Order: sequence, then structure tokens, then C-alpha cells
Amino acid sequence: MVSILERRGTSTPLGQVLRLPCKFIQGRSSAEAMVINAIAAELAISGKNVLPVMVKLLKEDKYTAVLNNQILIAAQQAKLDFVYCIVVDDEMAVQLKVEAGKTLKVNLNQASEVELIAAFENIKANIAAFNKIEPAPIAQAIISYRSVERVKNLTFLTKLKCGIGKTKLPGLVDRLVY
Repeated sequence: MVSILERRGTSTPLGQVLRLPCKFIQGRSSAEAMVINAIAAELAISGKNVLPVMVKLLKEDKYTAVLNNQILIAAQQAKLDFVYCIVVDDEMAVQLKVEAGKTLKVNLNQASEVELIAAFENIKANIAAFNKIEPAPIAQAIISYRSVERVKNLTFLTKLKCGIGKTKLPGLVDRLVY
């Protein structure tokens, strides 16, 4: 059996906790300043983070934060040289977002109407920009569309008058893995 590292052709250990220099990691956080300040205060006292920052390798000695970005920003604010991280690849990054509840993984070509409605109810409840969508018509639009053609992306929703327009589509794509 071929390991993930052998498939990727890299010596960077995936899925292991590593201590990386903060200066090698880029990232931003949408966390409030108060939250960042509180984390930075804790990190300044302990000198290290307990919850690792999830990062993807871009190239040698260059990473981008994909989860727990607030910890990276707080570590930089606390003037820490290093932060504990777990290096992930694209497949693992999707799994992380699903496990963290930041995205839903729904097979739009096979999900039942009930499953689709539940997925869109979750999106409606958790993302302010989607608080006015109606999950049932969206689910029905997906079911109607997939009876004719396989769902490969969500752009068809913008043409079906189901509450998803061009401005909402990018936010939906970020929240839903299909």
C-alpha cells in the first residue's frame, strides 16, 4: 500500500503535529479582535498553542492556514516565533472542514429531498446571508435538474428562481461540498 506521503512525493509529514515558524505561515482570521486578543494573552503566558493550526503546504517553507487561523494571528500578535501545526493536503482540508462543522458534504446527485432540505436548513440557520432562503424549493430544483442532467456545479440554481442568485452562489459553494 502506498502512503499519502509517497503519493504526494513530499517529505512533509501529513497529519502530524509539527512546530513551524510563524513567519512561514500566511493566513487571516475573521475572528473578532477581542477573541484574538484573549488568545494572544493566553499564548503569551504559555508560550505555545495547545490547539494546532491546520496548514497546507504551498511550497518549501511556505504554508497557508486553513483552520484555526485565529490561533496563528494571536501567536503572531503575542510575538511567538513558532506555532504548533498539522500539515494537511486538499483532501484532508475538506475532511477538516466537515469535521469542524464549517461545511456540509452532500451528494447532490443521490441525496433524498429530505436530506437536501435538511442541508439547506442547516445553511440557512448558520449563515446570515442565507437566512431568507427557502430550502424546499431549492431541494426540488436540484431534484428536477438532476433528473435531466448530472449535477456538476451549482450555477444552475441561479437560473431556477429558487432563492439562490449569483451573489449568494459563492457563499453556498464555500459551505457545501458535493
